[in-house]
Amino acid sequence: MSTDIKILTCDDCVSVAMVGSDELGEGPHWSQQEQTLYWVDIVNSALQSFAVAPSGDPALTTLQRHPLAEQTGVVVPAHGGGFIAASESGIVTINPDMSSTSIAAPESDRPENRFNDGKCDSHGRLWASSLSMKGEKGQASLWRIDPDYTITRMLDDIDIGNGLGWNDDESIFYFTDSGKATIYRFEFDASTGTLGERSVFAAPDDSRPGVPDGLAVDDEGYVWSAQWDGACLIRYAPDGSIDRIVNVPVHRPTSCAFGGRNGATLFVTSARVGLSDEQLAEAPWSGSIFAIDSGTTGKPGNLFGRVG
Repeated sequence: MSTDIKILTCDDCVSVAMVGSDELGEGPHWSQQEQTLYWVDIVNSALQSFAVAPSGDPALTTLQRHPLAEQTGVVVPAHGGGFIAASESGIVTINPDMSSTSIAAPESDRPENRFNDGKCDSHGRLWASSLSMKGEKGQASLWRIDPDYTITRMLDDIDIGNGLGWNDDESIFYFTDSGKATIYRFEFDASTGTLGERSVFAAPDDSRPGVPDGLAVDDEGYVWSAQWDGACLIRYAPDGSIDRIVNVPVHRPTSCAFGGRNGATLFVTSARVGLSDEQLAEAPWSGSIFAIDSGTTGKPGNLFGRVG
């Protein structure tokens, strides 16, 4: 590992934004209009949110928790209200009163699968990836759900579909297959929502801590990847080299999203699932939300549905 990589301890720039006990916190989404962070606890089938106080003080927040009908990998707010979600059974819409409607079951032929992660591009299309709950390799896919609910399989033969995101002008799409411990880079056509040439952005490397999970791309085009079992986030430069490693006080950070009043806060979800009593004693904040003073900025989450 290069000696010029910045390795930051949690005391340098990381704070606890919300003390929690999520079994598997995932899918963070920052709503700029509401000044609210949304995320899910997959194992406990819950949608959660906290609204940052007008003062901007992260210690003064309002927490809400809504039960969901089944394990859900991602929930994204939609234009006009409500949400779209990718869950065990497929794609559903969730109304403001939390009632839901099934839209499609694109992986009904793979009943052991569930959706695991996703987010929307600037054209309001949801990109959602899946995994096999039995841990079978090559059984997962990446799907694109258009605002009219047309559903297209974009990638197949995935082990564990995970973190994804775009650079500033959406000419590049990043996608993580955690089962292969690899982040891929694709050429991307934002106007049509199509993927072009694929290359390996970050390959498996025993010298790097953990396995890549969820990710976010900052305004400088750098990729922040949460490292499952790595107790850190890695910031990759656009050429795939490691720019920075930020340590966090939990074993299993799961994903991240930029937010806050000026987009400079990187919110990080985390998990308790599968940790031993000893590991939980070492990292009692496992399952909480963390805030990293990133030194850069990133855009808020895109909404699902037609833009304009």
